[in-house]
Amino acid sequence: MTEEIFNKLAEAVVSGNKDEAVELSNKALEEGVDPYEAIIEGLAKGMEIVSDNYEKGTAFVPHLLIASNAMYGGMDVLTPHMKTEGAAKPSNVVIGTVEGDVHDIGKNLVKTMMTAGGFNLIDLGHDVPLEKFIETAKENQADVISMSALMTTTMVGMEKVIEMLQEDGLRDSLIVMVGGAPISEEFAEAIGADKTAPDALHASHWVKDAVSELPPSEERWSDEKINLSKIKYREILSKKKVKSKTDIGLETARQIIDEFESVGVKTKEEMSHADRSLAAMADKKVDRLPVYPLACGVLRKFADASYKDYALDPAKFAESAFLGAKYLDLDMFVGLIDLSATSADFGCKIKYPEDDTPSSEGHLDDYEKLEVPDVKEGTRAYELIKASKLAKDKLNKELGTPFVGFHEGPLLTLTQLMGADRVLMDMKTNPDVVLEAVQKCTDYICQVSEVFFEEDACDALCIDNLWSNNVIMGEDDYWKFDGKFVYDQHLPIFKKYDQPYIIHNCADAVHFDTQIKKFGTALYSYAYYEKSKDKGSQNYADLIPKYGDTCCMMGEVNPIEFMDNSPEGIQKIENDTEELLKGVLETLKENGMQSKYVMSTGCEVPPGGPLTGVKAMVDKVKELGPQFQKEIIG
Repeated sequence: MTEEIFNKLAEAVVSGNKDEAVELSNKALEEGVDPYEAIIEGLAKGMEIVSDNYEKGTAFVPHLLIASNAMYGGMDVLTPHMKTEGAAKPSNVVIGTVEGDVHDIGKNLVKTMMTAGGFNLIDLGHDVPLEKFIETAKENQADVISMSALMTTTMVGMEKVIEMLQEDGLRDSLIVMVGGAPISEEFAEAIGADKTAPDALHASHWVKDAVSELPPSEERWSDEKINLSKIKYREILSKKKVKSKTDIGLETARQIIDEFESVGVKTKEEMSHADRSLAAMADKKVDRLPVYPLACGVLRKFADASYKDYALDPAKFAESAFLGAKYLDLDMFVGLIDLSATSADFGCKIKYPEDDTPSSEGHLDDYEKLEVPDVKEGTRAYELIKASKLAKDKLNKELGTPFVGFHEGPLLTLTQLMGADRVLMDMKTNPDVVLEAVQKCTDYICQVSEVFFEEDACDALCIDNLWSNNVIMGEDDYWKFDGKFVYDQHLPIFKKYDQPYIIHNCADAVHFDTQIKKFGTALYSYAYYEKSKDKGSQNYADLIPKYGDTCCMMGEVNPIEFMDNSPEGIQKIENDTEELLKGVLETLKENGMQSKYVMSTGCEVPPGGPLTGVKAMVDKVKELGPQFQKEIIG
């Protein structure tokens, strides 16, 4: 009977049936089954099955979320009845998504797998103030802090948490794990984290082994140990504090301005920025490939503007774009401010830090209460359009540089409004309500794009269609809940105004067939994550042969490299740029093309970093581009 209950509990989790999991958990208690065994041998086993299916690509994030909901339902019944006398105390794990980042799917999956592994998870949620990780770790004498980030602009917060742990003498008291699509092993090591893992299952297994090797909690958290740790890290931190007194973005901006004013643009090029960019998109002859590291918010340092001013003051935004494009001699500028403009207009509360990316402070509760606003004076979208118009006119007139507007797609807007994990789970449990809500978001997205074109506020318009990702959801679900809305309603707006459709998607395993071939996308800004290659992340060597006849690709230098302002860091950017430039041109040549690529980063350069890396990438393309173009393309 006990074995049968275990099997049925596992099946309830696999099928995502919370009511059945609760009923079976109560039955297990009635039958005298040990509640801990029911969790480990029943609920957790079911979660492992779903996780294995996820690893094999036969299950997706919605399945994991529904399964975890069922698992937690059963655990709520069983956990209060677990025997604690003489039992080993479960390890405490503080988990959350760092400040400024509202994406919590990955964090929730790690939480689920660790809970299934027997850990006590203290979930701080998303957009967690950095000090909160420290406070909670102290209160619970935590064994692990696990931090997540999807946005490259927020990753720097992870290092700040580690520095605060060092300052308080707590770093050696616990394990620090970091994760998220853009997080590499190199980044984790550089900031002083103990580990990053490729996925939630591996993270859970690694932490279990790592925690088993920790000294006893009372030893790690003793006053003596903490005081010794403070002394240990004092010298390291003093060196960092000397560096941090300088606004590295502002300092490097001033250095670049001084050099420009004394030297000017070093070489006269054959083509203008606009002509080069248009020619590359059409695969026509160019003097070199266009270059634009996705440097948006970081360029505000040329205007000595806070991020809040950059986001909310159209004049500051336009000045930032203009001065950045001028002093770095960029081939284009993409007007990415934040990913909350459209969701803000639906009523989602947004916070605007002085020097960090805007983000949602909370989500709405009721899909059915969503009302489609009008794009008009006072809406966030209209302010974005006004700012874009100012920037476009200034860049076109004074620099001959194209301006690409930017806003969110339908499903991205909805997930910003309601929370990604909730929307993805509701796709399975309440699909009609989600579809109706996506329709409302689509109606607004179409309005925003149309006003962009009517106001002549951009030379082209880029849409962030994030959720096309074959790890998050299958292609059929992506089409049903986003792609079809884009295809049927959004794309016709672009055709009406004879505009190319442009996508930015920094997901790690994209449904490229849908987003490029089906949509007829003209320019695609993508990220490449080598660690996710086996799950479908693709680089230029994969993409150009498949899609070069349709689309101009744009990526893939790692934006986190731009945070390292050391000579070695700048050299790595130059080396990676040279390697990408040469490889792209050789691949274009092999496939009968000559210019259909824009040299760029895989995601936005973090806005709190230096500008020297951006300049290094641009200068390297300008230095080697003409030579390589002639040698390789002819």
